[in-house]
Amino acid sequence: MNPVDAQNALADIRRRGEQSRDAYLRFGHSRTAVLLLTLSVFLAFASFDLPNPWGGAMILPEAVLLAVMLVAYLHRSPVRRSITTREAALGAAVGTALVAVFKGLAAAVRAGGVPAPHTAAAALLCAAGAVCLTLAGRRGRP
Repeated sequence: MNPVDAQNALADIRRRGEQSRDAYLRFGHSRTAVLLLTLSVFLAFASFDLPNPWGGAMILPEAVLLAVMLVAYLHRSPVRRSITTREAALGAAVGTALVAVFKGLAAAVRAGGVPAPHTAAAALLCAAGAVCLTLAGRRGRP
């Protein structure tokens, strides 16, 4: 193999990697994926307002929703790729920030006198998150 062939092969590998990342992001930012993710976050956060036996019972619909998301990913995703350490760390940081924002927002809404502060805070947070994910998905498209 001469150097030109090696450079062409590396360029092809890079191009295929970019294509797979683009397809992965398109699937992750699809309307269905964003809707299911938003619903999952809303159910988890809004369940804090439910009385004791019902708050714990929200685990069942949440588990069903997560299973639906997994099946959709396994059957409909055009590419499957492993998560990198950097992506996992970023996801953990974003999740921690999401919980912190939710707690602050719930405290502010509770101070405002809303009867179901966690549900209101979850709705605001999920609406903002869905808008951000939708805008991020459109920004990456030509």
